[in-house]
Amino acid sequence: MNKRHLEVPQNVWEDKRIPKETKYIYSYIYTKGFDRIITDINIGEIQQTIKIKNNGLKKSLDILERLKYLVYQEYATGMYTITLN
Repeated sequence: MNKRHLEVPQNVWEDKRIPKETKYIYSYIYTKGFDRIITDINIGEIQQTIKIKNNGLKKSLDILERLKYLVYQEYATGMYTITLN
């Protein structure tokens, strides 16, 4: 998949299975990881934008992974490696 411009895919916003907070998290990850295969984020970065705890972030990432929008791995507490699909 070749991304030509920075725009969160419309199908994410229209997907009723994804909670609103999870959509915001996905858009943050998408903009940070634009034009990259792998992105590293931590909970502190996201907490500056969205009020969330590590467990909430993990649940959101689980939802996005189950729906095949991304693949993530937690390599330390609150530190994640994410690959966008």
